[in-house]
Amino acid sequence: MGSAEELGAFYREYRSPMVRVARSILRDEGLAEDAVQQAFLKIFENFEKFPLGDCNKIRSLVVIIVRNTAIDLYRKRGRERVISFEELERPLPDEGNDPEEAAIRGEEARVMAGYLSRMEERYANLLTLRYYHGYQNKEIAELLGMTPAQVAVGLYRGRQRLKTMMTRGGEPDGG
Repeated sequence: MGSAEELGAFYREYRSPMVRVARSILRDEGLAEDAVQQAFLKIFENFEKFPLGDCNKIRSLVVIIVRNTAIDLYRKRGRERVISFEELERPLPDEGNDPEEAAIRGEEARVMAGYLSRMEERYANLLTLRYYHGYQNKEIAELLGMTPAQVAVGLYRGRQRLKTMMTRGGEPDGG
């Protein structure tokens, strides 16, 4: 485990974006704080494995960990409030926004995140890194210890599963 100073600096740097991601998924301040605390526990238990010199890798890992933790908490709580890739990076909506537009965006976000939350984690993570973070296949391969070909196949299969889920409105195919 890292020193108290390293852990404190890590917490101060990543707490705010983690809360934003968790709040966007859970739409509840208290649940978001719970998800962030659980995610930090997971991170701190494995802190020595984190690539501290590579901010992009850390950011991606942190986002994936808090996202998965929030989705797990969402599933446990039985809520239907989750978001799309694009919503993760946007600031929370202002109260002054057009309520109709906000409702449409929110519904689209819930639908997309609902599909992703039911998808196999490996595909959801690949799709998140590619389409949310904008990583290229080679970068994802380096980040996750895969070959670029494995990433390409995983992205293809993930997109196919997402397409199938969206057309059927249900669970992903097996495979």
